[in-house]
Amino acid sequence: MIFRLEDDADQQIYAKHHVDAFSFYQLLSELLKHLKEIYEDQNLIQKCRCKYIVLKQLNKLFSFFYSEFTRIFSFLNYDDITLMNDIQNKINNRLQNVLSVCLIEFSSLDKLKIFLQDVNNKQQVNYQLRDEQ
Repeated sequence: MIFRLEDDADQQIYAKHHVDAFSFYQLLSELLKHLKEIYEDQNLIQKCRCKYIVLKQLNKLFSFFYSEFTRIFSFLNYDDITLMNDIQNKINNRLQNVLSVCLIEFSSLDKLKIFLQDVNNKQQVNYQLRDEQ
């Protein structure tokens, strides 16, 4: 693994790279921890919280919105129930209306995502058909 590092990362671990160095990495986890300490954005979690708070679907396709939602919450320590509640406030009004009318309780974020994706796809088809007429 050490031999695959390049540029700055290679320079950062150069002193520990040699077997005769005093503090040589004994485990891969030690190397990864050291690199994480160097390169991890110390404000990443705070930035993600801010992005998460303001994230809204608006006119984006659900798939684009959800990929951003997933990317942001992957850095945060939120449980599925919180995410399921939050996503309902972040999706566009059309999807919110469908959720309020259907009265389905979802057991997981994945099931909610699949449902919303399906509804969004059907809505897109309907809008395209309407525009063609």
